[in-house]
Amino acid sequence: MAKLASRYSEALFSLAKEKDAVDLFYDQITVVNDCLCKDGEVKEFIRNPKISSEDKFKLFERIFEGKLEPELLGFLSVIFNKNREKDLGLICEAFIEKVLEYKGIVNAYVESAVELKPKQLEEIKAKLSANLNKQIIVKTKVNPELIGGVKITADGHIIDGTVKKGLDELKEMLLEHRLA
Repeated sequence: MAKLASRYSEALFSLAKEKDAVDLFYDQITVVNDCLCKDGEVKEFIRNPKISSEDKFKLFERIFEGKLEPELLGFLSVIFNKNREKDLGLICEAFIEKVLEYKGIVNAYVESAVELKPKQLEEIKAKLSANLNKQIIVKTKVNPELIGGVKITADGHIIDGTVKKGLDELKEMLLEHRLA
């Protein structure tokens, strides 16, 4: 599936660059992706094997007509004609990642036990931006199981400064010492 999503997203990305519309396509694909991810009824409709791909595309065409560039509607048409609509979310995500990479932007996922203050997030963003030499988009998640601290995942790097991680390491060390 990842290979398929990569091929389709690469084709769309090439088209976006050719049309000098990378930002426009990014914005519009983000809307499509949000529709797929956030609306359970749409996701259910897309995955329903009893509904033909043609009918699914007709609905998408009605929903997005006038809101998407004709090339994007054509792209969606190809996906539905090839019965790949179940992979549309993966294709959108792959395209979004290609655009972010092209623009030197990295998503940073910041997980913490409690909600962080805007100033803390700005500090994290600034430090990551300086270290990675890229623009950073911070996405947060609260996970009380971490007990305290933060875990940051960005550009293939993981920084885990959580209390849970420290306790797990301490437990492992004590177990090794007891067994030795």
